Parts: sequence; structure tokens; C-alpha cells
Amino acid sequence: MILVPELETVIILVPRTGSGSLRRAIAEKYPRSTLVYRHMEADGVPAGYDRWRKVGVVRHPIARLWSLYKFLGNFDGDHDPSYIDAMRKSVSMSFSDWIIENRVPFTTPYDSAGHGRFWPQYTVRHPLPENRKSQFMYLRPDLGTEILQFSDMAAIEHRFGINLRRHNETRKAPLPDLTLTALEHCHQYFRWDFSAWEGEAL
Repeated sequence: MILVPELETVIILVPRTGSGSLRRAIAEKYPRSTLVYRHMEADGVPAGYDRWRKVGVVRHPIARLWSLYKFLGNFDGDHDPSYIDAMRKSVSMSFSDWIIENRVPFTTPYDSAGHGRFWPQYTVRHPLPENRKSQFMYLRPDLGTEILQFSDMAAIEHRFGINLRRHNETRKAPLPDLTLTALEHCHQYFRWDFSAWEGEAL
């Protein structure tokens, strides 16, 4: 979640919707902007700032999960080693099985190693695994969030007056065939997501 005083706007950063690229571009263009939480949902906007406009990006739900699955397989970076290990182990199964069986939240402030540590920047209101967490829960269009399409980067750039450069982009790999059970799971949990996306090819 980014607060952008220059635009009086709150940007909701949904995982694997270009959020890293958007975060960097916003910081470069708007020096007063502040990253308060990495992936806080729209119903967690800090008091007072909830009067500002809210904007977020939606992506085809299966494409988003496939991107996350690939990302976690090589997860690295400036994170606690126990968190990195937990993320990598969470995808030690087929994509279809992960869609159905994963129980590990991607974003949580709580310590994966059980040492009682806490990282406030990763606080979310709804710490569900991504394979059960609709983008509706992040974006909350019922709270007035403006929805932009991941498939239309030009519109995102125009909306914020920025130039996007891809960061954390996963390797190109064809989407594996999903089992019928995995597809049914997606349509059960991501009904809103399917209805909200426009025109992105899988």
C-alpha cells in the first residue's frame, strides 16, 4: 500500500500484478510517496487517508497464481532465511496440487521460524493463502477502489504519469494443464476475479 500525497491517492499493491514495478516507478516520480505496507488490502487504509482515492490493479486469476507459483520456486531477496525456505517449500508440488492444497500465506507479519519476531510492513487484514484469496479482498471495489487492468500497462502508466520497467518478472513458461478439481477450485474462490479481468491471454 502506497500513500501518494501528490495525487491524494492510495495504491493497493496486489501480489503478482506488477506491484514491484509500480512501487519503484511511483517512488521515482513522487518523492513524497510512502510505502506503508507491502500488500495491505483496501479495507486497511490508515485512518484519515481513507478519504483519498484508492487505485489497484487486477490480473487474470490463474495467470496471477501461475506467476506466484513460479516466483516462489526461486524465491530469494532481502528476507529472513526461514521465510524464504517456507515460501520455496510451499511450491514443492504440482501447480494443480498447489492451487488446491497450499496453506501457506504469502504475506504475513508473523515469524516463520517461531522466534516471535514481527515485521509490521507485511501486515495484512486477511492473511489467507493466495490460492484462496480473491483479488476482491485486496481491492474492495465496493469501497470505491478504481480498478486498472494488468493487461493494459499503458493505461496504468497514463493513470499515474509514470514509465513502468519490469521487476521480479518470472521466466516465460507455458501454463500447465490444470486438473478439473483445480479449475473448479479457481472458479469457486475467484469468481469475482474472472469477471473483473479483461483481455489478458493466458
